[in-house]
Amino acid sequence: MGTEYPYELDNDPNLWLDEIDLLEIESLTPEEAARLEAMIENDLHHPNLESDLAAEEAEESAREGDEQLAQGLVEEAINAYRRMIQANPDSLEAHMRIADAYLLADMSFKAVRHYRKAARSHPRRAEPHFRLGEVYRRYGLLKVAIAEYRKAVDLSPQNPFYRYRLAKTLFEHGEIREAIEQMVLCVQTAHSDAFYHYALGDMLARLRRYEEAAHEMHLATVFAPYDDYYSACLGIMHLHTGSLPKAASAFRQAIRLNPDNPSYHYLLADTYRRMGMVKHAAAHYRKAGRLGAYDSVFVRRVRDEVSQSRE
Repeated sequence: MGTEYPYELDNDPNLWLDEIDLLEIESLTPEEAARLEAMIENDLHHPNLESDLAAEEAEESAREGDEQLAQGLVEEAINAYRRMIQANPDSLEAHMRIADAYLLADMSFKAVRHYRKAARSHPRRAEPHFRLGEVYRRYGLLKVAIAEYRKAVDLSPQNPFYRYRLAKTLFEHGEIREAIEQMVLCVQTAHSDAFYHYALGDMLARLRRYEEAAHEMHLATVFAPYDDYYSACLGIMHLHTGSLPKAASAFRQAIRLNPDNPSYHYLLADTYRRMGMVKHAAAHYRKAGRLGAYDSVFVRRVRDEVSQSRE
């Protein structure tokens, strides 16, 4: 027989040509060489290898599409993602990526079609339903959006953002009671996340439930102590409840965190004026200076809302 070598041709179905030393190949008998050639030919048509090649092609197309999308070449990215789908028609990632790209191209109908394909191919995944909800909500189809958000929440109940979007859309659709219930569940799921306390507080404030709103805004400042906006929102809630000293304290904290925001100085000055602290009010009016368009609208809106809540 020919030269001995450490590869068992009979028992190794995954043998690769580059694993055998060239000299060993040259020393094979014609019979052994024929067997090796047949094995390699068999591997080249093996389903696992074809799957690996498809996966590599899909990965390359995904990388190419992502790079083109980052450069703003949306059409080219879509073409790359199409090749990704051709390599793996049931890929969740492929359908999600091309759908996202279609949204960027303002081709929402095609985006919806691919999100739906992803949802059908992967019925236990929440992401396609959530994205569908986002698209429908964008176009004002709130009832349909709510149905998709519900599916996403059912499939991923511990995802607070999915539940937040459901609650927000329910609120916009006028389903207030369930919106608050969902938002409370959201806060319970992510208790230490300041944003969700703020979001619940904002909903409660819109319902004129200012004491409860102030509590949630306070928790937002606890979990995000360096966020000046949350402190300002807490101050506004205290204005609504008539707790002027607490409002002044919250506005002072907002100013400490962001001393260059003129609207905070203006709101603190308004609060001091209502408390009869005229000199303090005048000092902060001076610090506020002339308000820009954005700050002017913000301060006017707060004043109007506080005035209405006190009627």
